Amino acid sequence: MEIVIYSKNNCQYCTKAKNLVKNLGLEYKELTLEKDFDYDAEKLIEHVGKKVRTMPQIKINGELVGGYNQLVEYFADKGKVNFKGEIISE
Repeated sequence: MEIVIYSKNNCQYCTKAKNLVKNLGLEYKELTLEKDFDYDAEKLIEHVGKKVRTMPQIKINGELVGGYNQLVEYFADKGKVNFKGEIISE
């Protein structure tokens, strides 16, 4: 599974998304707005695939999942977390 998290500094939902992925034992690549895109909205649109207003934005296997809440929904649908984002123990 290839996970890319587009984030920005001082973003609590970016931190929550990264922690959720880590706690699931998955690896991810992080691209930050300040470092990798230098506030270049057009370059971000090229990567994400559309204009976005919020961060983080997460892609899994090349498909845009969306933000943190959509990430929780994605893993909840797979039975990995509940809808609060808490990991379901097996």
